[in-house]
Amino acid sequence: MMLARRLFLVFAFVLAAMDVAAQSSDTGKLLDEARQRIADARKQLDGGDVDDATLAQLREQMGAVDTHANTLLGELAPKLEAITARIDQLGPAPAKGGEARDIAVQRAELEKQRSALDADIKRAKLLIVDSGQVVAQVADTRRANFQARLSQRTPSPLTPTFWRGLGASLDRDLARARELVAGMVAGTTAAFAPANRVASFVGVGLGVLLVLLGRWWVERALLRWTADRVPHGRLRRSALAVALVVATTLLTGLGAQAIVVALDWHGVFGDDARALARSIVAAVVFGSYVTGLGRALLAAARPSWRLPPISDDVAVRLRHWPLMLGSAVALSVLIKHFNQTAGTSLSATIAGSLVVALVYAGLIGWGLLRAARTPAVAGAHAESLRRPAWVGAAMSLLWIGVALAIVASLAGYVAFAHQVTRQMIGLGIVAATFYLVVHVVEDLLAAALSSRAHWAQRTLGLEPRVLDQVAVLASGAFRVFALAIALFAALAPFGTEPADLVAQLGRTAAGLRIGQIEVTPVAVFGALAVLVLGIAAVRALQRWLLVSYLPTTRLDPGMRSSMTTLLGTAGIVVVVAFALSALGFGLDRIAWVASALSVGIGFGLQAIVQNFVSGLILLVERPVKVGDWVVLGDTEGDIRRINVRATEIQMGDRSTVIVPNSELITKSVRNVTLANAEGRVRFRVPLPLDSDPARVVAIIKDAFDAHPGVLRQPAPNVLLDSIENGHLMFVVVGFVANPRQAGQVRSDLLLDILARLRAEGIALSAPYQVNLGRAGEADLPHPPREVD
Repeated sequence: MMLARRLFLVFAFVLAAMDVAAQSSDTGKLLDEARQRIADARKQLDGGDVDDATLAQLREQMGAVDTHANTLLGELAPKLEAITARIDQLGPAPAKGGEARDIAVQRAELEKQRSALDADIKRAKLLIVDSGQVVAQVADTRRANFQARLSQRTPSPLTPTFWRGLGASLDRDLARARELVAGMVAGTTAAFAPANRVASFVGVGLGVLLVLLGRWWVERALLRWTADRVPHGRLRRSALAVALVVATTLLTGLGAQAIVVALDWHGVFGDDARALARSIVAAVVFGSYVTGLGRALLAAARPSWRLPPISDDVAVRLRHWPLMLGSAVALSVLIKHFNQTAGTSLSATIAGSLVVALVYAGLIGWGLLRAARTPAVAGAHAESLRRPAWVGAAMSLLWIGVALAIVASLAGYVAFAHQVTRQMIGLGIVAATFYLVVHVVEDLLAAALSSRAHWAQRTLGLEPRVLDQVAVLASGAFRVFALAIALFAALAPFGTEPADLVAQLGRTAAGLRIGQIEVTPVAVFGALAVLVLGIAAVRALQRWLLVSYLPTTRLDPGMRSSMTTLLGTAGIVVVVAFALSALGFGLDRIAWVASALSVGIGFGLQAIVQNFVSGLILLVERPVKVGDWVVLGDTEGDIRRINVRATEIQMGDRSTVIVPNSELITKSVRNVTLANAEGRVRFRVPLPLDSDPARVVAIIKDAFDAHPGVLRQPAPNVLLDSIENGHLMFVVVGFVANPRQAGQVRSDLLLDILARLRAEGIALSAPYQVNLGRAGEADLPHPPREVD
């Protein structure tokens, strides 16, 4: 029985080993194929002269290799862990000859399987590294090709050489163009033949209606629907702007596509004519999108619906610019596709790029002139017409780009001029799209999730404050996401793809390492960029928290300011750490800095460190906060700001005292408004002995009740405190909402009480007088001396 069991176990392990061997064989085959792909890609890249299409194909192949390798790792790692666990259960191998045969067979098979799996896992990890290196090489090659195109120089259009080169290939280009146009004409003629006439007329008529009347009708319908159905608020304007862009692009594109489909309904176009027709549709779609985007943002005919802060005069002057720009974009797309379809010469392609660059530069310059012209009736409104500083800087950069493009075109750097103008137009389109999308999403979130959305309160059961927080957080997250997408779109024309940027960011994030320091100009500029952008991001986050998010919470203004300051301090520390990392300073390389700081702290920085730590304590424990009325020695005033080193206290004369934070921690501080923000009004009223105390108490209480600044709870109190020197001494106590109001309220009450007592015929007691003098001087006048 024992022998049969052992034989069964050996047979089962043999079957499992055969299955593992088969899987290992398939895995090895996949790894070998991937290795061959990587070798072929490297060979192709090392050969040089690789165009962008081939580079994109190689990138896709390396992405597939990386995906398969990661999938294999995910499958093989659990198997390796399971086999290792089974080997661990068998325990260490005994001395030779001291282990049962079946256990020895199991151990040998398991060790063999573990070795095979471990080898496959190592090969898969190596494939991941190699494919990443090939992807980086593809990105470098793509950027090199891009830079080579930009630096390529052709004869200047101002020289005869340029026109001779264009004329040399003019006959061939014209023949190819005539052939392509003739194919389009022949196909269009065939489309209107008697057998095809009905479908062609219907499709063309439908397309014309969509382009001309459809867009006009939809725009007016959207305006009426938005005014009637969309709730009042910012969502009205942003929703209408997005709807106009979508309607313009969709209807114009559908109209152009309907015309092309109708003409080619019976397959009358050839391959080249069909490709050119598709290019025309693509050009119309791009041009209509740019036109719709510009018209929606300018809103020249609807100033009250305009989304960006553009003056009416500028919007009216630029009302035709979106259509002109959209036409130029459509022309650019059509020239590019026409050259590709017709197979024109290099001279014709350069001439087309020159035309596009000059048209773009002219349009940008014309738009800048129209936008910068100051109206003659500015007069007193000149201050309101002043542009922000960043707008002036952007316009200056655009002028520089226009001048650079024109000079480069005339100097023969046509590719560079074309790229500069194309990038300016592209950045403008990306920025306008980002602006519109972010605004409509933020307005939609504010309308759907904020405290104004009653359906959200009923459905989710959340408090209005929580809904406001969710809306602000969601809009902030979407803004970051949209900004990343816009950044990818803006960097794509420079030879950088989104995946390349992500990989570069990943390598930068891995820069905090222990190793040799290599300070280069690139590292210095990178560290400065990280520092500037990081500080700007921290300040923006602080401003967003203080203005948008924290007001939706239950935190008081002082706590909001403290949290924002503490977050800013922590953020600056993180930014500095990342800047040092980008510069190449590892953690071990700043040990000498820490040593130097420790010596400096021991000699001269004790006070600074003490104040810094005290500032952190103030921000965390909050014995005083922004808005408190404190008394510190001779200093008395309101706390306006708590920094990490010192605290700003505003005095009664509107001056500001800078107090080190250690003073607020180590000395006694009177916080008037810490536990209770209420103030007390207290004064004494002396009256003659024959006064009616009950009547006096009633008069004083009436005066307190009549003053709006006196709190009803706690109620004011009037006490007959004592009888002094033949006078009744009343003590009056009341409370006000703020101790800063106590002085004014005390004055108002005293004036009112004196008037009421005088009206009732009750006079205050005269001050007690004591005449001091020598004998014989009793008749001399002496000033009275008051004794309280």
